Amino acid sequence: MSATEWKRLTKRTEDPKLAWLEAQLTAAGIEHRRNGESFHAPILEVSADRWDDAWSILDPVDDVPDDHPSFGGSPGGEP
Repeated sequence: MSATEWKRLTKRTEDPKLAWLEAQLTAAGIEHRRNGESFHAPILEVSADRWDDAWSILDPVDDVPDDHPSFGGSPGGEP
């Protein structure tokens, strides 16, 4: 088994949006991890071979504020 190659997905996204995104990634079967913090927020990395899939989840909500009330709902909810 080879080691996972990680690629950064976010470095400025905060909870609750970040937790929502992690729940979406988990539901999609995309391996991810928080790996340290930037000056702004935790750094979220995803498996490099699934980066495009992960981006397709983040892209539609990328401009939605991190503290938008819709991210505080149940995992899998729509913002």
